[in-house]
Amino acid sequence: MSFQQGLSGLNTAAKQLDVIGNNVANAGTVGFKQSQAQFADLYAASLAGGGGLQVGTGVKLAAVAQQFTQGNVTNTNNSMDTAISGAGFFQMLDQSGAILYSRNGQFQVDKSGYIVNNQGHQVQGYQTTAGVVTAVQGPLRIDPAPLSPKQTSNLAAGGVPIVAGANLDSRVDFPIGITQGTVTGTAAPILVIDGTNKVLSVAVDGGAAVTATLTEATYTTAAALASEVQSKINAALAAGSQTTSVTVSVNASGFLVLESNSGGTGSKIGIDAVPSTASTTLFNVADPAPLLTPATGAGAFSLNSPDSYNNSTSLTVYDSKGTQHIASLYFQKSSPNAWKVYLAIDSTSVPAAATPMATLNFSTAGALVSVTPTAPSTQGSTLKTVIADPTYTPLGANAMPLAFDFSQTTQYGSAFGVNSLTQDGYTSGELSGFSTSTDGTIIGRYTNGQTQALGQIGLVNFTNPQGLQPVGNNEWVETPQSGIIPLNKPGSSGLGLLQSSAVEDSNVDLTAELVNMITAQRVYQANAQTIKTQDAVLQTLVNLR
Repeated sequence: MSFQQGLSGLNTAAKQLDVIGNNVANAGTVGFKQSQAQFADLYAASLAGGGGLQVGTGVKLAAVAQQFTQGNVTNTNNSMDTAISGAGFFQMLDQSGAILYSRNGQFQVDKSGYIVNNQGHQVQGYQTTAGVVTAVQGPLRIDPAPLSPKQTSNLAAGGVPIVAGANLDSRVDFPIGITQGTVTGTAAPILVIDGTNKVLSVAVDGGAAVTATLTEATYTTAAALASEVQSKINAALAAGSQTTSVTVSVNASGFLVLESNSGGTGSKIGIDAVPSTASTTLFNVADPAPLLTPATGAGAFSLNSPDSYNNSTSLTVYDSKGTQHIASLYFQKSSPNAWKVYLAIDSTSVPAAATPMATLNFSTAGALVSVTPTAPSTQGSTLKTVIADPTYTPLGANAMPLAFDFSQTTQYGSAFGVNSLTQDGYTSGELSGFSTSTDGTIIGRYTNGQTQALGQIGLVNFTNPQGLQPVGNNEWVETPQSGIIPLNKPGSSGLGLLQSSAVEDSNVDLTAELVNMITAQRVYQANAQTIKTQDAVLQTLVNLR
């Protein structure tokens, strides 16, 4: 027995205690990875070889190996704190431009907007352009600039149509304030009333419809026909015990005008086609050239007259400056399988008063077949889309030709309901906060309710993490022994995922370390005992005389 074995044992046991002490000291350090002292035995070199009789000369510290096992993930109140769940390291850039790696995700934003750790080292990742993550890598910076406004349905800039999905109730009647018929005749003027067109169904001021039967004759003047229509309608109203009456006259344009004598804005006249037919023509003569049409002509519409449409809905849209406008759609049944759609922006008809934007045409099964635009509106990219008046321009802004997609609109025998009404515009907004998604994308939240990608944190992995060289501050540098897999997006190439508002705890197991400490202490004591025994043996030899 020699002193060498005992001394080497004391040295390695002391090193093990140093490693254990370092582990215990960093049990609360975020992202810390515990180390393990690994040993190897020693043998004296011999040219002749020792064979099976060779005695070892002690022990040495072979390596201090870090254990890159997953630590527990703990939630925090800092939205910038980021934990890695799985493989990978954050790539950091220090003030000198050197690259370091870390598992510590305790991040913050410096005065310049860069995402940094407590040492001011910048987090590396993927840059964004206009909210879209690109392949360009570099330090991540939170841009505090306001989010620019986006014009609604700006097709020229990559916008999308407004999706207007609704069910139009096929069971409803035509609006009471709408005339479903025209008076036609020859240019003489000669109006012929015969057995095919002499029956009118009339509703006055919301009352029950009455039937007026005109006298079959050839009317040589418009006034004569007006007198006949007035007489028969009033007679039918009186026969139906209704107190209302109408005045029928011819205006300067030659239109037949029907007015309720009760007066007021609620005085509306409704004239329907002959109830027994599906025709929308009130008077049928050989010459279809129109001579007289009712004042409220077929499809008449007024924003201020709820009786002139069946249903309506509204949504907020935005012009090129981000100014809000209220766009209202009015649906008016015009035939059993067709509905006219009128558009008003800020209570102003677009394109013009009483001009529909388009007509929705349905099949007998209630499915939308096509959308027929009314000039100046134009057809969209499909038969079910329409672009409203392209010349409409809000005050001080760019032209705002709203595009509508009605492909989700139906006409079934159920109540009216809007199932989709979405648009892609918004006003400007200030950055109010941000968070990190599992794939590392940093999502900014703005005061206008919008979100936008501000960057994406990247991760790096190594073929041999134990080959990394620790440099303090929970950071490592790569070495030739570590190997490296280039920066990639979390969740790809075997990399882990990220968790926002959380950090990865130290992976030190305190219970195990305390047990290891006791074991190392016993080893130290045992090696000390071998030295003591060797000393006693030497003392015995010295005492031999």
